[in-house]
Amino acid sequence: MVQIVSPPHQTAAFSQGNITFRDLEERVIKALEDEIEAGYPPLYPIGPIIQTGSRTSNEVDGSKCLTWLDNQPGGSVLYVSFGSAGSLSNDQLNELALGLEQSGEKFLWVVRSPNNGPANAVYLSNQSHDLDPIAFLPEGFVERTKGQGLVVPSWAPQVQVLSHGSTGGFLTHCGWNSTLESIMNGTPLIAWPLFGEQRMNAVFLAEDLKVALRPKENEKGVVVREEIAQVIKGLMVGEDGKNARNHMKDLKIAAEKALYPEGSSTRSLSELPFKRDFKPRRFIFAGFQIFKYFLYIYIYIYISFSLRAVFYLLICC
Repeated sequence: MVQIVSPPHQTAAFSQGNITFRDLEERVIKALEDEIEAGYPPLYPIGPIIQTGSRTSNEVDGSKCLTWLDNQPGGSVLYVSFGSAGSLSNDQLNELALGLEQSGEKFLWVVRSPNNGPANAVYLSNQSHDLDPIAFLPEGFVERTKGQGLVVPSWAPQVQVLSHGSTGGFLTHCGWNSTLESIMNGTPLIAWPLFGEQRMNAVFLAEDLKVALRPKENEKGVVVREEIAQVIKGLMVGEDGKNARNHMKDLKIAAEKALYPEGSSTRSLSELPFKRDFKPRRFIFAGFQIFKYFLYIYIYIYISFSLRAVFYLLICC
């Protein structure tokens, strides 16, 4: 069996530090703190750290999305995005489109050109960014769903979309930034991981935190339209979606409290300089090393020019 991700205690050894949110991963943090070994970096639970929603950011580029959301009922729209680097196969893209249509639920879909490889979903697609992703959708899809959804190519102002009152769900690749943004806005999820640690995040969100639903793949590794439609309905109007929404609201409150003056993240940040493994002298040493390299270069140049001057002087004499 291929190991897709390494256990946290192994991956921690290769990082420069772990920034997380104590109220989000209390058991994981406690386990790592109890069993941390020499040479492992310290834990800094000072999150969540995300950009807050504001219409002043990318207002022109995102105005179409936000204007459309302004005209939708509260909590009625499913936001669909696989991040800035994820893409689906052509077959999976078509199934997703038809699943969205079949669900009858409102959606805002950031669609990217499909990958041209054998995988049903990839991260960092090799497809050209010059191609119009909407051209790959099923024939007539955009016209048929004009009253149901909005399809935008490649990019949308995600932070503003998730903070909008009309957004009621998020079909996501489970990248960690997207996860934190969802938590801060109390938006329940459909977890559709594409790559690496996203799969671990999806399990964590769906099975541990219970803030996400997960569609099932068929024997060919494709999520078919009927399954997609069923999961979308389940999140937006079903009992499972209601439970996920309630859990996400609780998590949002916990995230907000963590950033209060007496919150867990604020306390962790204030304790950071006093941690045993926090060594500001490392930064001083790094600065000295950089200065030393520049000094070597200066001396080398100075000596080179001096030798040339002596050489020319001897020739002239």
